[in-house]
Amino acid sequence: MSVEVSVDAAKKNLEDILAKLSPGETATLIGPEGRPMAVLVPLKSSKGTAQEIDWDAEWEALALKIDSAWKSEKSALEIITEMRR
Repeated sequence: MSVEVSVDAAKKNLEDILAKLSPGETATLIGPEGRPMAVLVPLKSSKGTAQEIDWDAEWEALALKIDSAWKSEKSALEIITEMRR
């Protein structure tokens, strides 16, 4: 499960947002243009949470979500390679 949060709201309430996320959940930060800018993934588990998480499936789902939102004609690898030149 993922929640979407504006960058401005994240600036003001980051601790609260992270505290409300359960293991396996993410918070997608939405920029001023309405496009995803970043994904927050909590690294510590909440108290009382003892569920088994299939991290491979979670990361694959996240990769598919990012891929579907990707707007550039170039891949991320091509962009990073150009930046390093």
